[in-house]
Amino acid sequence: MKLISPPYLQIALDLIDKDELKRILSEIPSVNKILIEAGTPLIKKFGISILKEILQIHPDSYIIADMKTLDVGRLEVQIAAEEKTKAVTISALSSNETIESSLEEAKKRNVDIILDLMNVDDPLELLKQLSRVPEIVLFHRGIDQEGQFEHSWEKIKMVKQYSHDLLVAVAGGLNLQTSLQALKNGADIIVIGRAITAAANIDIAVQDFLDLLK
Repeated sequence: MKLISPPYLQIALDLIDKDELKRILSEIPSVNKILIEAGTPLIKKFGISILKEILQIHPDSYIIADMKTLDVGRLEVQIAAEEKTKAVTISALSSNETIESSLEEAKKRNVDIILDLMNVDDPLELLKQLSRVPEIVLFHRGIDQEGQFEHSWEKIKMVKQYSHDLLVAVAGGLNLQTSLQALKNGADIIVIGRAITAAANIDIAVQDFLDLLK
């Protein structure tokens, strides 16, 4: 499954309880507009093999391994690809050599690279230094940074003007209102965590965000 018809809703599973994970996964509909992310806390708690358990419930979904890789990019892409991930997140704070090796390995294994731009001041300058652009760039405001600054909407347009071949994702405390802002500013993927996973009714919450994509 390639991401050829954006926009998409990416659901971030930043969980550390396996029963809660299974409950939430069972309530997420299997539709091609939903991407499922195994969040960094989830992978650190249970290991990369947790992807297999996600795939048991959502075998046809586009699964993302949020590795936030900073080194040994080739190896970490290989590890995630062997667990049938569709995409791996690489930190843009890593060296250009790590990013390049990740892109190279991902191409061999038919895996997408998501370049996480958290704490990167000039994403355009970074992209210009790479031999090719990743499939997805992620404008990411960290949980610990929420309330300190707003999303840099203007940078979405700059990146998309630089390359029409990449998709842009936005993450970091998004709600319905800010998700709509992201989409209006050119985002191809809205990444939603607690607004769905902590919702009283997950089915309704998912549908509310899916409605924004229409």
